[in-house]
Amino acid sequence: MSPDVFISYSREDQQQVVKVVEYLRGQGLNIWMDETDIHGATIWTKEIVEAIRACDLFILAISGHSTGSKNVVKELALASEREKIILPIYLEQCEIPETMEYQLAGIQNIAFHTLDKAKAYEFVHQTIRRLGVGQPKQDENQVLSQAAPAAPSRGRGAVVGHMPPPKAKSATGKWIGIAAAVVVLAVGGFFLTKDGGEKQAAPVSQPPTTPKTGGSFRIALLPFEVNAAKEEDKWVGGGMDSELKTALNKINGVTIIAGLSVNTYRGANRDISKIKSNLNVNYILDGSITVTGNKTSVNLDFINANDLSTLWSESIQATPETVFDSKGQIAIKLASSLDIQLGSKTSENINSKHTNNAEAFKLYTQGRTLWMTRSQAGMKQSIKLYEEAVALDEDFALAFTGIADAYSMLAVYGYMGKDDAYPKARKNVLDAITRNPNLAEAYISLGWIQFDYEWKFKDSEKSYKKAISLDPKIAQAHQWLGINLNNQGRQEESYETLLQGKELDPNHHVLMLNLADNCTRLGKFEEAE
Repeated sequence: MSPDVFISYSREDQQQVVKVVEYLRGQGLNIWMDETDIHGATIWTKEIVEAIRACDLFILAISGHSTGSKNVVKELALASEREKIILPIYLEQCEIPETMEYQLAGIQNIAFHTLDKAKAYEFVHQTIRRLGVGQPKQDENQVLSQAAPAAPSRGRGAVVGHMPPPKAKSATGKWIGIAAAVVVLAVGGFFLTKDGGEKQAAPVSQPPTTPKTGGSFRIALLPFEVNAAKEEDKWVGGGMDSELKTALNKINGVTIIAGLSVNTYRGANRDISKIKSNLNVNYILDGSITVTGNKTSVNLDFINANDLSTLWSESIQATPETVFDSKGQIAIKLASSLDIQLGSKTSENINSKHTNNAEAFKLYTQGRTLWMTRSQAGMKQSIKLYEEAVALDEDFALAFTGIADAYSMLAVYGYMGKDDAYPKARKNVLDAITRNPNLAEAYISLGWIQFDYEWKFKDSEKSYKKAISLDPKIAQAHQWLGINLNNQGRQEESYETLLQGKELDPNHHVLMLNLADNCTRLGKFEEAE
């Protein structure tokens, strides 16, 4: 009988690994492990090669011992060559050596050493089941509805958190994911690149392409290029990206495509001729900011994606402290060019601010940039900056949300224990909601805490839906709701929700992996490729 799972481990870790194996066998899984002394043999035997070839899932028990084992390295290489699903399980926190770096790049893992001992074995079991390995018992659906998502840890060379494990270097392009894969927030830039070919430009007289997102004009907001003599002044680019996206998305009939999907077009890759076909947009808003001392110049081009003609250009002079006030002027210009009338309420919403304190907003923007690095030092430093921002404006709800997100991701990446990080995250997200009960970002943060830490999937679902009701144009809310629904076994609903997220951020690599996983579960194999 072919094994469901092959476990590769170091002899020094045998006692701990055997306990895991015994539990999994008790749940009906057929586990192959070297329980003799094959690794001690002079010749690496055919038995191990055959077991790896026949298994459905290859588990790598990672420790300081196994990462230094030549035989474990060979087993991992063979599993990768055979295109097996690979699931690394960290028995302890350790660095990934160069001999394993290539095979483990971009693969989800379980930080077994950080899990509650009472739940750890079942946690591994449920993760294996979610990968479609083995035949579940009849009563397993009850357990699945309560199972928690896999908690990744750090590892040099391995992309941890927020993404499901692919079949290692599979040429099929079909990705099978752990249902705990998440998002957010900028772990993108890895894996698949959905670059389409260029389409022939339409004649100048042809009207814009029919809008694709709920009747809205789709507009690609390219990242602002910042020209500044001082590195410390370049934060205004990220601040303007965020503020303008939020402002323009408040216009009925407009959907802004930004974030990971447009980050591809930074710097030397700023080839706008490919944007229409890759992102399916009607228009492109391309901007740059020049900072000279206390003077800031914003230059914008609004481009028809059909023929790349510039419909209008705008130059705005301001100071670093007042430059974000220009979002209202830009929104009016853009709406007018699309024959959209802005009501007084919409205009008020567009010009609203998260804080009136310019220094607090600067600190928040700098913190968000550090948080996006997903490094331990970067995320911890982001908390300090958020806290400085809150000290300047105690009603700055978005900064409290930033603190919550930082603590959550420190837990996800294994830099802090869950029981230490998540209560702090919850406290800060509730502080944010108390200050601004209509802040969509806060409910997204709350939904993640309820999902990953509290295992309250229904409450998490309500939080995500609350966020979407407040701002339906945040791709992350749709993405994380889709993952939640997938965990509840509601695959069709998950599929529709993830498609909505894809419409808002079509080249978000992690979201694409989530959608591919969902399609695999639904048997939509061609769509999963």
